[in-house]
Amino acid sequence: MVTDTFNRPQTSPDFWHKQPGRARQAFRFLRQGKYGRRGARFVYRSATAPVGGTARLASTAWKWVRADDYAGTDDLVFRESVRTRRRRTAWMLGLGYLASTGAATTLWSTSAPLLSLAALGTVGAAVEVRQRIAGRPMPFKLPGRKGGTPQENQVVRAAIDAKLGRAEGMKLASPVLTEGDGWSTMLQLPPGQRARACLGKEADFASALGVGESQVVFDLVDDHAGRLVVYVAKSDPFLKVYTSPLIGCTEPLNFWDGIAAGVNGRGQGERLRLVDASLLVAGEPRAGKSAAVNGIIGTAALAVTPKIHLWDGKGAGDHRAWRRIAHTAEKRNAKGLLEHLRRMQDQMERVFDLLDDAGGSSKLTPELCRQFGVDIELTIVDETRYYVASPFGAEIVDIMVDIASRGPAAGVLLVLATQRMTKDAIPPELKGVCSLRWAMRCPDVIASNAVLGPGAAGAGYNASDIPRSHRGVGILDADGSDPVKLRSHFLDDTGPDLNDIAAVAYELRKAAGTLPPREQPREDAGELEAVLNAFGEDDKLLLDELAERLGWTRERLTDELDGIPLKQIWRDGGNAGRGYRREDIVAVIDR
Repeated sequence: MVTDTFNRPQTSPDFWHKQPGRARQAFRFLRQGKYGRRGARFVYRSATAPVGGTARLASTAWKWVRADDYAGTDDLVFRESVRTRRRRTAWMLGLGYLASTGAATTLWSTSAPLLSLAALGTVGAAVEVRQRIAGRPMPFKLPGRKGGTPQENQVVRAAIDAKLGRAEGMKLASPVLTEGDGWSTMLQLPPGQRARACLGKEADFASALGVGESQVVFDLVDDHAGRLVVYVAKSDPFLKVYTSPLIGCTEPLNFWDGIAAGVNGRGQGERLRLVDASLLVAGEPRAGKSAAVNGIIGTAALAVTPKIHLWDGKGAGDHRAWRRIAHTAEKRNAKGLLEHLRRMQDQMERVFDLLDDAGGSSKLTPELCRQFGVDIELTIVDETRYYVASPFGAEIVDIMVDIASRGPAAGVLLVLATQRMTKDAIPPELKGVCSLRWAMRCPDVIASNAVLGPGAAGAGYNASDIPRSHRGVGILDADGSDPVKLRSHFLDDTGPDLNDIAAVAYELRKAAGTLPPREQPREDAGELEAVLNAFGEDDKLLLDELAERLGWTRERLTDELDGIPLKQIWRDGGNAGRGYRREDIVAVIDR
């Protein structure tokens, strides 16, 4: 071993000949001084930083010219176009540097080349310092810096830490790009690993990346099972309030275009085509189920032509704003719902006969609606458990199953809403024919799977993971596409929103002549006067009692009073049956 005068080991001579002379002298001087090896190492690294940094800069520039950052792409034509563009840029920069240095030497000073080299050394030192900062155990951040677009290696490292796949072969298939209020990229998983298996691991990836779990959205790529589209928002998109597009709307909507359901995690609107299948909406109390249902009713109301039938099992007036434009608005009337469903079943069969006779499409379309003179029949059953658990529950469920499975093709639509996700609220045979599922926040995984289907939570769609602060956020499983997490549009049911929309819908329907019969002027006022006189001193009469007083059949009475709702008649503390009230007859005559 080679030693100095202080009997200290020296570095190999080959090492010194590779270093600048001044750095070598300073190193020897400090080694013999009081600072020892630590001071010598500090001065040596400071002196050689420009050299190492310049070499690193040259290596990085060469890799950039070769487009090594796109080495994982399968599009070789695209990579070669990047290389061509970067070679052209490198030539232009090099020629510009030589021309500027030559001009400065000729016109200014002969020391210009030295200044250019000094500038290059400064840049190299900056590159070296940046590399050393990047190699720190903890990332270096300036005070107040937040967000921004991460480097590609950070995304890959986060994917590996989140166990989205093996480290070997994990890479990006596209650069990290700014998109809307966040950034996105496409992750290329190692060979043999499926992107679908990554669904449900958004929280793990968010933890590895250092963002909130609701800020991360994973999407599948249709034409590649091993690629995953990653989107990360700058802030939680589900804490924002998205005003309903129905507010301020003054023109009729097209119900066939779908319903504005809400906004997904990427800030994009999601639409729900209700004319294709029946819908089940479920969630625990205060999760936002009423806002979702009101959005559906509001869209149907502004669409002018659909006939709306509301059946409220709770009866607290949640749908009070829509009663004037609804063809049916009943609460806690299981027998009435059964009779209504039978009428809808008859309507469904009638439309199918018309479709068969027409010999064209087997499904109702807007053109066929006008040709046949029929409209969409939208039945919304809120708090379905009340009706399912009633004495008429078995018959109600049987007809609901038939309507939910065949009705959409005939324009007979069914929307079921419930707070209970158990089989006594929504029997399995009924839930199985509801192709559209909308799960708001659920109390547990079992309840979430009860709405979205068995195995949904294991596939990454778990409504019980939705935080309580995310009211109105749910998972929409629309037929024909993967489930999507979204926040429904906000409609204030305690403010003027619902009444304002209903008032506009009333005027639009009045102009189109599609208001319920009870809201339209009647030409048979004489018949109504006879009905009113038949009441005598009574305020309410059963259907059979009123028909007997008039000397009419039940069928004629119901036909004459079409559009006037039958209501439950209570006598002696019990339910005597269904009939008519004097005040309803008077209201129609006054109009």
